[in-house]
Amino acid sequence: MNYVNINLMLFAKYILRYFILLLGIGVVGLSSCKPQKTGEGVFKLLPANETGLSFENRNVVSDSVNVLDYLYFYNGAGVATADFNNDGLPDLYFVSNQGSNKLYLNKGGMKFEDITDKAGVAGTGNWKTGVTVIDINGDGFKDIYVSVVSGYKTFKGKNQLYINNGNLTFTESAAKYGLDFAGLSTQASFFDYDKDGDLDMFLLTSSVHSNDTYGDSTQRFKYSHDAGDHLFRNDNGHFTDVTAGSGIYSAPIGYGLGVSVGDLNNDGWDDLYVSNDFFEQDYYYVNQHNGTFKEELKNAFGHTSLFSMGNTISDVNQDGHLDVLSTDMLPEEMKVLRSTINDEPLDIYNQEVNAGYYYQYSKNCMQLNVGNGNKFVDLSLYSGNSATDWTWSPLVQDFDMDGKKDMFFSNGIKRRLNDMDYLKYLGDPMVMQAYKQNRVFDKDKINRMPEGGVHNYFYHGEDKLKFTDVSNGNDMQRASISAGSVAVDLDNDGDLDIVTNNMDEPAYIYNNTTMEGRKESKPGYLKYTVKYNLLNRDGIGTKFFLKSNHHLDHQEIQTSNAYESNLNNELLFTFAPDDKPESLLVVWPDNSYEVVKDFRPGQKTTLRYNPQAVENSKPIAEVIEAFISDKKQFDSKSIQAKLLANVKTFDTPDFNYYSLLPHTYLQHTPAIAVADANNDGIDDIYVGGIADEEKYILAGNKSGGFTKVKVSLFDRDKYIADEQATWADVNNDGKPDLIVISANHPFQETEKLIQPRLYINKGNFQFEDQHLPKLNYQASKITLFDFNGDGVNDILFTSAVSFKDYTATIPSSILINKGNGKFEISHDKAYDQIMNLQYVTSITTVDIDHNGKSDLLITAEWQPIYIFLNDGKKLSRFSSSVLDKEKGWWQSAIISDMDGDGKADLIAGNWGLNNKYNVTADQPLYAYNTDLDKDGKNDLILSYFYKGLYFPFRPKNDLEQELPYLKKEWLSYQKMADKTTTEVFKDKLDDNDRLSVNQFNSIFVSDVLHSSSITALPFLYQQAPIKSMLKYNNGDILLNGNFWGVVPYEGKYDALGLAGLHYNKQQKQFDAPTYYVNGAINSQEINYLVPVKTAANLNTYLAVTYDGRLMLLSK
Repeated sequence: MNYVNINLMLFAKYILRYFILLLGIGVVGLSSCKPQKTGEGVFKLLPANETGLSFENRNVVSDSVNVLDYLYFYNGAGVATADFNNDGLPDLYFVSNQGSNKLYLNKGGMKFEDITDKAGVAGTGNWKTGVTVIDINGDGFKDIYVSVVSGYKTFKGKNQLYINNGNLTFTESAAKYGLDFAGLSTQASFFDYDKDGDLDMFLLTSSVHSNDTYGDSTQRFKYSHDAGDHLFRNDNGHFTDVTAGSGIYSAPIGYGLGVSVGDLNNDGWDDLYVSNDFFEQDYYYVNQHNGTFKEELKNAFGHTSLFSMGNTISDVNQDGHLDVLSTDMLPEEMKVLRSTINDEPLDIYNQEVNAGYYYQYSKNCMQLNVGNGNKFVDLSLYSGNSATDWTWSPLVQDFDMDGKKDMFFSNGIKRRLNDMDYLKYLGDPMVMQAYKQNRVFDKDKINRMPEGGVHNYFYHGEDKLKFTDVSNGNDMQRASISAGSVAVDLDNDGDLDIVTNNMDEPAYIYNNTTMEGRKESKPGYLKYTVKYNLLNRDGIGTKFFLKSNHHLDHQEIQTSNAYESNLNNELLFTFAPDDKPESLLVVWPDNSYEVVKDFRPGQKTTLRYNPQAVENSKPIAEVIEAFISDKKQFDSKSIQAKLLANVKTFDTPDFNYYSLLPHTYLQHTPAIAVADANNDGIDDIYVGGIADEEKYILAGNKSGGFTKVKVSLFDRDKYIADEQATWADVNNDGKPDLIVISANHPFQETEKLIQPRLYINKGNFQFEDQHLPKLNYQASKITLFDFNGDGVNDILFTSAVSFKDYTATIPSSILINKGNGKFEISHDKAYDQIMNLQYVTSITTVDIDHNGKSDLLITAEWQPIYIFLNDGKKLSRFSSSVLDKEKGWWQSAIISDMDGDGKADLIAGNWGLNNKYNVTADQPLYAYNTDLDKDGKNDLILSYFYKGLYFPFRPKNDLEQELPYLKKEWLSYQKMADKTTTEVFKDKLDDNDRLSVNQFNSIFVSDVLHSSSITALPFLYQQAPIKSMLKYNNGDILLNGNFWGVVPYEGKYDALGLAGLHYNKQQKQFDAPTYYVNGAINSQEINYLVPVKTAANLNTYLAVTYDGRLMLLSK
């Protein structure tokens, strides 16, 4: 291997690749009132010398065990909590990677005693990781299961099961139960997946970098005993490995770091969510009710975290549906963000997607369940909790007891393995060659890694799923290396404390002081534990749906959580001062159920299973749905999807030609157009093609389907790529003709390729070529409009964005229809204002002022929304004091009388708020376009607002692709990392010559021609760009959201999809969205969406997805 020629930045995405190169293995083929209001003052960190918790996870670097040999050397370990002696106080158990595990007895008053030696639970093995607590033998005393790494390097040992003897001593019995697994264990979770009454086990493992981990995603179907995950069935007290045939992947590419269990689709059966580090996707296992699981991640999730670490399942928005929160390592601090690896280069990203791996981005993901387990949308960038640095454990609870969920994130790594300057040092050919030849332990190489301690984060839950970082106000400002964590009421005062397992310093106890500030008021909380049967005494898998005046909280008793840690068996429900509980639905592990209405606020209640008192007369899914239906925060409906055809898509070469574009402007799929081309009352579909792919018509037939029709004239133009198309009767013969424009391909701007084409319809799917006037620019949009008022439609060909000069003004053209299908270019200056518009995204013809004449509604990027009113003689731009100041990346707009007052209302689709740009009226996003490196080509620089300053939006590597001089000007990543836009580019940018946007909200404007204000659409509609809109359902609007054409650092927008917008006239506000759910389209960008009339179903839409599927959608 020629290390000199290795482009380290290309492979910098995966840290493991660097170490593979380093080791010469080979290249990878592929409360007081104050905390209630602000969330501050909730926690106080207790000193270890006061609590007695002296445990610290201290790893010792040696020539045989270090981070250069074992990538997970600094990953830390778990912590568990349970009442091991049944005295009513929760105790603590800590795992040590290399040293002795520790068991601490809770003595009350936040004092703990180390009883490890007496208990006999110190553990064995070279490397220990996770811990789970379970009463495995049903004797009423909690037992401990510890995961161990073995079979790699010098690591030896087996997983250990410590049976509680009832006297604070334990007996190791893993072999007796069949649980003495030897392999690369991370964490175990016990649950009754097959509903036979006893507890089974899922074992999570984390692979190492063997030859089996290289290649495409088909490696997922290989089997690896040591590195693969396992499912164990409990057969009368002995556990049998039933992984084969269960639907669980047990592959060498699973780098499992987190597992959580929960009923994510509310069918009464427990599902699994697994976090995988590196290139392998996370797994979403849906229980099939027959002893097997089906992995459904790609159907239900648009993307996941890339370096997925811990995860938790929790009802974040308290709507009765469980959500998923996964953690990653996206830094908040700018200096760290810009000096470490985050998301992968676009070419590597595309290679992995093409190899079958899924869409993954380096950030925490807060996946909101909007489709009853069938659709999840990531709101983390909107919510404000996407960037918490090197994060292990997420905990979601109402810590300040104000009725809304809060979040805690444990953080830190001893050494930052992903520091770019360090990786650059490792990539030096001389350094690599010397190490490869000598193969000796070199501590200096480890010490050169920057330290990675980070403070833990606490986020206060706000309205509309916003979260505010209040870490500094909660004794969490100090940097630490905290891995496993648990939330537990250690002092039985009603609020939840937090315990973390730390590396190289004593474990933390964050004492929750909320109840100390509520001595004068009644606490608003309920606590529950349950007792079930002898095989599952603690009722693992019991589901609670607590309905209050304000919300409906879904919680479950499960065993594993966050990162290598357990879940406490005690459930806490909290209420705001003006809220109170109404009823509680309890679903027992056997799917029997009961409703509780007798509540004891401020006390702990133990519910006991009584077979005579429960019901089981109805399917549990129906029971749950009926119980939670009146508390829905949004609706979801299934939609049918039928595949008509697949078309080849463009390579979207925008970024290849110019990598600093904000996003792609070339539509990913070729042109599609719908009309009744043969006048038989059924719509037909023109299917365009990319260059050298066929173009054809799908003719609607009387059986409700479509028949492919080849057209010889289309074959002649096969070499031309189609960007947009529309049908229009340009010669008034009663038959729609076809207008097509070529793709805006930066490498194909030859004169012939960019000319629009007109095909005159001669009937019976025969066409005749009709030349249009020659254009000297690349067109991007086709608009039919009678500009000169002669009764026939003319054509506006909107100019495309120039890849060579982003801000260049390229006038559009209007072709005047001479009445016989012949056109000539208009030179009328009256249209200059329209023809000089740039970055146009949509043009709608609609009568806005109700004068019987069609007007123009135009959206564009970097500009306000434009309205041109038609008085029958001329078009005049409508001046709006509301709209003219709102510059956005507007994508779509529609006029409709939503509020029923007879006046024209505007709904405008914008870029949304679920992104990294931080755009507000006071914090615009800027774009500079100037020749920074004097190569004759202008360079585009996006500058965004972050914590009071403006920084280049794109990181150093991206900027250097277009501006190589930056490599010499900024020799290290650290030196450039926290530099502002002005500091990086000095005086080369002109503030007087820049584009700006100050509004990213999608909006509603009532009576748009007379309005003095705008209203942002509800926050769930702000989660992705809204590309298009259609009227449906008697005045409602069908929104088509999502956008995929962005670089990995930005991450594709997939958190909206198809959603209904309804205005509630009685309440004078918009209802929450109706999400249309189908795995084929859930997270897709739909490039084309129109109603289509078929013989079979009149309520049908044609959709073309980003990946080139033509689909019929019907409700």
